[in-house]
Amino acid sequence: HTQGSGKTALAYYNVQYLVDYFQKKEMIPKFYFIVDRLDLLIQAKREFTARGLMVYIVDSKDDFVKSIKTTTAIHNHSGKPEITVVNIQKFSEDAQVVESKDYDINIQRVYFLDEVHRSYNPKGSFLANLNQSDTNAIKIGLTGTPLISKDYYSKDLFGDYIHKYYYNASIADGYTLRLIREEIATDYKVVLKEALDKIKVLKGDIEKKKVFAHPSFVEPMLDYIVKDFENSRLTFSDASIGGMVVCDSSDQAKEMFEIFNEKYALNYSISNDLQNAADPEPDYD
Repeated sequence: HTQGSGKTALAYYNVQYLVDYFQKKEMIPKFYFIVDRLDLLIQAKREFTARGLMVYIVDSKDDFVKSIKTTTAIHNHSGKPEITVVNIQKFSEDAQVVESKDYDINIQRVYFLDEVHRSYNPKGSFLANLNQSDTNAIKIGLTGTPLISKDYYSKDLFGDYIHKYYYNASIADGYTLRLIREEIATDYKVVLKEALDKIKVLKGDIEKKKVFAHPSFVEPMLDYIVKDFENSRLTFSDASIGGMVVCDSSDQAKEMFEIFNEKYALNYSISNDLQNAADPEPDYD
């Protein structure tokens, strides 16, 4: 499912459906939503809670083992449907997070694993441990970009697709904005080419990733991005316009972050302070 399709909502509706399904089979289901970052945990909790689902949070290995060993399917006392949101960021590379003896065999566990293109190496991570320790669990992988390389193939890990929702469908339904490609201004093309040539002269034959992460290339590229961003706000008379920079590598992202903080962050902070400067509104009691 592509971005904007509502993968968290999909998990929510599955909980509603599967509770009823397993009750008819006289089985007790227990639901887990697995993420690999704290911000995704917070987002998932907010979305599940807004829909009326009780949420139990796990963000450590010890808490996860305790949850697995719990003989009840829910932690709340109201009896309402519940999902446990697990942040595996701190223990995703631990191949022995849990062992088979930790699991309560009378409960059917259902795992919704978010962003499975990113964090689930089948050879030595959380997923490998989960497959070995809880062989009867149901594992549903959620991703907008399934891996299809010869090294990692999502279908080998999770089986065939249950359902697919493509990018063009998301655009047609109004959930995703259409991407429009714009050419870089000619003068900046020249600047960037000169920067690349300069790096090659200084550094010789180095790999492409390091060239694009070099400050001599990153700084003029950042200058262009900031200028283009400012112009878009002026063109559309909309100061609320935001943006996202997708970098070539983590090294390039770090370099851009450092240069931005040195060159632009203070100016933007002062500018925003001046824009917001005004006499305080009187407080009428």
